[in-house]
Amino acid sequence: MINKKELISNLNSDLTKEYAAMIQYIQHSSMLHGAEYVEVIDKILEHANDEHEHAVILADIIQYLGGIPTVEVYPRQTSLDNREMLYQDLNYEYDALNGYNQRVSQAENLGLFDIGQKLRNIALEEENHIIDLEKALGILKIDP
Repeated sequence: MINKKELISNLNSDLTKEYAAMIQYIQHSSMLHGAEYVEVIDKILEHANDEHEHAVILADIIQYLGGIPTVEVYPRQTSLDNREMLYQDLNYEYDALNGYNQRVSQAENLGLFDIGQKLRNIALEEENHIIDLEKALGILKIDP
């Protein structure tokens, strides 16, 4: 079990990734090319706005817990290949969902159920981003 200070540190790590995801989505939206990506571009710009909202929520949680929200940004990924850009975004989303699922448990183990719910809401949006990106990439998950 972690303590509040460790939770703040983990949330700050998540915050660096939200900043990075927002920047990466914006950059990718400007670099995607081809008629088949027009709707995808609109969708990832929505994702960029969601990541901004997540960053604001995380910063508020960190400050509420007594921490100082970071201004550091996790490394971004770039590519000139459309599919590679979308896979980069998808991998960020997988990582984010995994992290938020851990953070929900960590917060609730500390009795911070209100914060756990806010993090659960962010995780739900990250899962929706995953679904959007998997569809754009033609990833079909079917159990035989």
